[in-house]
Amino acid sequence: MIARRGWEAIAAALASLLIGLYALNPVLELVAVALSAFVLTEMLVFEARFRHFGSDWFRSSRSEGPRRMPTDGDLATSIELTYPKGPGFTAEVYDVVPEAFDVVKGETSTLTWIAPGSTVRLSYTTRPRVRGAYQQGPTVVVARDAFGFCYRAAAVRTERPLMVVPPNIAGRLGSLGLALFTRFQSGLSIRRRGYGTEFRALRPYQPSDDIRHVAWKRSTWANLVVKEFDQESRQEFLLCLDLTTAMDAGRWGRNALDVSVEAAALLTHLIGRQGEDRIGLLTFADGVFQYVPPGRSPAHLRRIIDNLALTAHRPGTCPLPELLAEATRRLRFRTHVFVFTAVEPSLEGLGRAYSNLRSHGHRPYVFVPDRSGFYPDPTTDGSGRPMAWAREEEKERFHGVLASVRAQGIPVFPFDRRGAGDRVLFAYTQIRAWGTVR
Repeated sequence: MIARRGWEAIAAALASLLIGLYALNPVLELVAVALSAFVLTEMLVFEARFRHFGSDWFRSSRSEGPRRMPTDGDLATSIELTYPKGPGFTAEVYDVVPEAFDVVKGETSTLTWIAPGSTVRLSYTTRPRVRGAYQQGPTVVVARDAFGFCYRAAAVRTERPLMVVPPNIAGRLGSLGLALFTRFQSGLSIRRRGYGTEFRALRPYQPSDDIRHVAWKRSTWANLVVKEFDQESRQEFLLCLDLTTAMDAGRWGRNALDVSVEAAALLTHLIGRQGEDRIGLLTFADGVFQYVPPGRSPAHLRRIIDNLALTAHRPGTCPLPELLAEATRRLRFRTHVFVFTAVEPSLEGLGRAYSNLRSHGHRPYVFVPDRSGFYPDPTTDGSGRPMAWAREEEKERFHGVLASVRAQGIPVFPFDRRGAGDRVLFAYTQIRAWGTVR
């Protein structure tokens, strides 16, 4: 293929030829013909030598590495290309790196002379900025002629898939106390009243009780009583993520959805360390996009983390009442529902949806991003006035949403770009110790 320099050389030769003809200057004509012949000869010779240039001219190897890594990890990569035989040439060799990766050490490309039997090495370290599924490679070799008039490119198949998952914050928290990981703390059982297997006592019937636990032999039509049991420490959790563009506030790689995914991954890792609780995932945008029932096996936890890594914004809306209703229809056992949503209107029917959810024994906890806190503070000069006005409008809307949700008795946890991990950790610790958030 003809490079830009080649087209410039052809244009110069033609211009010289036209000027010589116009000026009727034989010397200029001779120079123009010689230049044209040189350029065309160089191109034809290169095309003849490299007409079959391709990836089969090389032997390649890429260093082994993990197929899954967190966004706060570094990945060292090295590639070797061996050129067994053939004509020597000037080559630009580069490895294709995803746009979301920052190169923190080394170089991903090199310009060198490749001789028969030589080996070209690339060695570099990258750090991903954004979770998701990516592919490293291929390695591209661009052969050029000595003057840069022509080139041939070959993609050497060295691709390797890579899954970038949210960071394991739980691994850096150290000891979190026995209350999170066992049934006992300081010799005291942390079992709670509820629907378990060990009988505790009889108590008056409440509207939220399951009719199956009524003690009919001890009850009268005027005075119903139910059997109360000790509930074991195993809990059910469901992560609910709002995928709509309302969660797009903030910078790329650190918007409201990214922060929510990081907090959801923290809860997943905590449950994986604890080994008893079960966790599921529900994503929502104009209806349920994906639902993974709660589970606790290592393969299930990896599936949750991988699905969190692949979450992305989708068009649509996410009404909180509809989300709670969908969760109620799918859950079989009493579950703690962690909802990460921007709580866009409308909230009509929220009280009814919440009452229905609670009547089935589920407890929701809503984590709401303060979208005004996901952008840098506006400048003090006049150029920052529109941003300051927009932030004030968003803050007013945000506090109105908090008041509306809290008015229904739903626990609400606001967060900004600093993250929601501390709020999730607080809620999970309270649930493990007392059965709910106090």
